[in-house]
Amino acid sequence: MRLTYTCKACKRQNFLTLKEETRPDLQRRVNADEVRVNCDTCGKVDKRHINRITAIPDNRIILVGTITGIIVTALLIYYLWLIAVITFSIPIFVWKYESEQAHKFNSYALRRK
Repeated sequence: MRLTYTCKACKRQNFLTLKEETRPDLQRRVNADEVRVNCDTCGKVDKRHINRITAIPDNRIILVGTITGIIVTALLIYYLWLIAVITFSIPIFVWKYESEQAHKFNSYALRRK
C-alpha cells in the first residue's frame, strides 16, 4: 500500500514517503492533523489534511508477486500440474491483500477540529 495525495497547484498525484497502516497511526507519527508535503513535479511545499491522503495498492509488490507466481508455476507445471495451478494464484492473493489494506486505510476518516 502506498499513500498518495494530489497537488493543489499542478493537480498531479504524488506519493508520501511515510508508511502507516491507518490514518490514526499517521496522525500519531506526524503529531498533527496536517502533513507537510512537497510536490515532485512543481516543487510546491504545502500542507495536506490527513483525510485528503488516500491509499492505493502498491503495484511494485503486485508485480513481484506476479513474477514469483509465474516462475514457480513454470517450474512446477511439468512435475505437479495441480500445485502449479495453485501457485499461479499467488499474484491474486497479493493483489487482494494490497487492495484490502488500501480500503482499510481509506474507509476511516479523522474528525476535523
